[in-house]
Amino acid sequence: MKGRVFMVGHAHIDLSWLWTRAETILDIIPRTFRSVIDLAERYGIVFSQSTAQIYKWVEEYYPELFDRIKDLVKRGLWEIVGGSWDEYSPLLVSGESLVRQYLYGKRYFMDRFGIDVSIAWLPDSFGFPWTLPQILRKSGLRFFMTHKLKWQVERNNPPIPFPYHVFWWRSPDGSVVLAYHTIGSYNEDVSESKISNYLDVMKSKHGLDIIMYVYGRGDHGGGPAEDMVVKVLDISRRRVFDLKFSKAEDFFDELERIVSRGVSIPIVNDELYVKTHRGTYTTEAIVKVWNRRCENLLLNLEKFSSIAYTLGYSYPYDDIRNLWELLLLNQVHDNLDGTSIEQAYQDGVLDYMHIMRRGSCLLSKALNNIASRIDTSKARKPLIVFNPLPWPRTDIVEVDGLDDVSIVDSDGNLVPIQRDVESGRLMFIARGVPGLGYRVYDIIDFIDAYMDTDLKIEGFTMENSFIKVVVDPYTGCVSSIYDKINGLELIDRSKGGNFLELFVDKPPNAPLGEPAWNIYLGSSDKPRLLSIEIIESGPVRARVRIRKSFGRSLFTLYVSLYAYTQRVDFEIRAYWDEEYRFAKIGFSPSFKAPYATYEIAYGVIQRYTHVFRENPGVNLEFPPRGWEDADMLKFEVSAHTWVDLSDPDGVIGFTIVNDGRYGFSYDGGTIWISFLRAANRARPLFPLDWTDRSSKPWVGEHRLRYALYPHRGGWRALNPTRLGMEFNNPLIPLIIEKSIGDLPSKYCFMEVYPSNVVVTAVKRSEDNGDIIVRLFESEGRVCEATLNLWFEPRDVHETDMVEWDRYVEPRRYRIDGKILRIPMNPFEIKTLRLKL
Repeated sequence: MKGRVFMVGHAHIDLSWLWTRAETILDIIPRTFRSVIDLAERYGIVFSQSTAQIYKWVEEYYPELFDRIKDLVKRGLWEIVGGSWDEYSPLLVSGESLVRQYLYGKRYFMDRFGIDVSIAWLPDSFGFPWTLPQILRKSGLRFFMTHKLKWQVERNNPPIPFPYHVFWWRSPDGSVVLAYHTIGSYNEDVSESKISNYLDVMKSKHGLDIIMYVYGRGDHGGGPAEDMVVKVLDISRRRVFDLKFSKAEDFFDELERIVSRGVSIPIVNDELYVKTHRGTYTTEAIVKVWNRRCENLLLNLEKFSSIAYTLGYSYPYDDIRNLWELLLLNQVHDNLDGTSIEQAYQDGVLDYMHIMRRGSCLLSKALNNIASRIDTSKARKPLIVFNPLPWPRTDIVEVDGLDDVSIVDSDGNLVPIQRDVESGRLMFIARGVPGLGYRVYDIIDFIDAYMDTDLKIEGFTMENSFIKVVVDPYTGCVSSIYDKINGLELIDRSKGGNFLELFVDKPPNAPLGEPAWNIYLGSSDKPRLLSIEIIESGPVRARVRIRKSFGRSLFTLYVSLYAYTQRVDFEIRAYWDEEYRFAKIGFSPSFKAPYATYEIAYGVIQRYTHVFRENPGVNLEFPPRGWEDADMLKFEVSAHTWVDLSDPDGVIGFTIVNDGRYGFSYDGGTIWISFLRAANRARPLFPLDWTDRSSKPWVGEHRLRYALYPHRGGWRALNPTRLGMEFNNPLIPLIIEKSIGDLPSKYCFMEVYPSNVVVTAVKRSEDNGDIIVRLFESEGRVCEATLNLWFEPRDVHETDMVEWDRYVEPRRYRIDGKILRIPMNPFEIKTLRLKL
């Protein structure tokens, strides 16, 4: 007898993929679970299943099955794994969405089954952010299981595989989880030769004689079949291995015991990058945009509902939970990754529209409740500008439905205004709007007085006090971005910036080769310039519009500069109707940068340009390491709201923010934003069905906003995490009737500083009327955070991300009236419970 084998029965169920959600509910789930229950009763197999959403559907549609599952859980024959709402797409969701996956998932399992899940189960996801271990540990998950780290579309010969199957995975704050990267699949048949081979691999790589063998049919469900069970019993009876039906947790507990006795396993202090499926950062771009908008909307809804709640408003707890659960459902891998059939996205868009409509309605109610408390009795027609972020801001405000008016601020000063020539919206710069607060403006009858600002435009050159930007009239690209404060040119004039290129992106065996998943870049073409014109030259905004075409596609690009702002704004609108093309937007810096810094969920990461074929001799700071061979395979990477290029000495750099893209590449000479892909959708289907295509306007008309901030002093110089949050959370205007109230014309409900600390969530507790505040350190510094609140809490202590006070030490913090001081470690995420 040799080797210990933990046989874990499993059914991987994609909630929708090459089928619809309805098919999953009506066929896949009941068919799979009835079969599994039968095998458990007859043979005593142990079955492991993830995904709270699946159990909720069973509870709703098949209550008799749900009761039988509960019985098997009590008898130890059915194991709940994962702890999350679904098997989500880790690289494409925000840090707060990661938290909510486990907040709602773990609480559901505890409420329905009395189970505290300890294993994060993500076998089919396409990569994992470096920050995930901290979120897992603070959500009570000690173990992590995945599969696809070994996958690789070859661009290197020989390949560079992920080297480990057992390892400690460490996040930048120091949190660790015990990780198992399966040797085989998660949809295995039962094979004696495979078991023997996997044991040999584990022994040779890690010196261990223990494996977890995950068997059962999956993707479209199915689970263990009777012939598989018979094979397991036959192998066990012949005592070829020490083999048994098992829970996944039994395997991890045994592995943890072995390691605790002194067996050394590797530590991975980095992201888990899957060397394939990189196209999913961009494919089906519309769902990524919807997801981000919904994430931001729900967080802002919670913030203002919490404030209103402390003022006597009824917090819409059930509504908010339901909206989060619907959003989490649509974050499932395959769907958010962009690799599902069109019908799956028709379901998803309806969900997103419901979240936006209902969430916006609830947000409006909360804002109006707060506004009713503000004293606006001296205004003629009050306009309240709300700031959803907890630091003061100066930014653009756009208001619909105002004609022949002027705007006066709360100090009685006339505010420069301008009308958007295309939408007709009124624009003005709101200056000094308090953190997570508001400022009252007054709408008055129009005063014919031109308000001069620092903005001017001459030809295709725009400038304000901070920046000068030049658009080339012959190409429509940006030929210069000059930082006037530091006297630095940001753009390589020989290459330019904001240039659009369309790359051939076709597998050699198309339509095979998984084109929705994988990137096959070939030659590139530039669109033809149709027109360029100045469309705005007012006191608030100068704007140039460029029209271009390629093939059957049309592109309208805008380059804008606002008064009193330190950024250049860009927008692209596309009517996209291509096949096997990849549209990217490039900026070529005037300086050399061996690596770029990217935002990831609740953190940052640095990655070398992939063009290096030997050690460049420059180390990264995050993670702290030198160049590795595998870095040359990171030719497309994921990021969230910002990416930064800075020269190694911190003399010059720029940060680019965006409102809805996740794919980027840096080739050493150009930083590229991945805009659109025209890939064959999902598996090869005939006739071919294309992603993001304008022949179907609901998926084919696209818009992206992005902006560039020049800086000096390295990537931290302008607090890029705050810049990204600001760009994705615009100031919110609200016109109300004037009234008498007890709140002043300008007020801050919450402010956090220093600037490397950000507050991401303010919500009501899941269990009672306490207020939950989540904050994190965003730049890798030790500091003391100061929180200025709008109320005096009776008690403040740290809690875990599930709000159970179990997984972190419930440290109490001293309260000084409305001020809290919280020590923060580098990249630490803290969840505070504030008692009213």
